[in-house]
Amino acid sequence: MLRNILIFIPMAFGLLMGGLAFMSPDIIGGILGVSADNAAGRGAISGDFGAVFLTGAGAAALALFKGKSKLLLIPICLFGLTIIGRLFELSSSGVGSGAMQPIIIELVLVSMLVVAFKLSEKEA
Repeated sequence: MLRNILIFIPMAFGLLMGGLAFMSPDIIGGILGVSADNAAGRGAISGDFGAVFLTGAGAAALALFKGKSKLLLIPICLFGLTIIGRLFELSSSGVGSGAMQPIIIELVLVSMLVVAFKLSEKEA
C-alpha cells in the first residue's frame, strides 16, 4: 500500500505538470520561471517540460498499474538529472529567488520513487 502511494503522488504530479505544459504553457512557465512570451518559448515549454513530466508520469503509471517496477528508474533519472542541472546552475550563478522550491519538490519526488523502488525489490 505504501509503495502505491509513493508512486501515485509523483505520477499525479507529473500528469498535472505535463498537462499544464501542453494546455497552458503560460501558467507552467510562470510556475517554473521560464518565459512563455513568444511562440518559441511556449513551444519549448510544451514540448520539453511536457515530455519530461508526462514520460515520468507514464513510467510511474506502468510501474503502479502493471507492476513493472523497474520502470521507476525512468522518472528517478529524469527528475534526478533535473536536480543535477538545477544544482549546477546554482553553483555557477548563485541562489536566486525561487530557486530552492523546485529542487525541494524534485528531491521529495525522487525520494518517494526510490523508496517505492526499494519496496518493490523487497516484494519481488
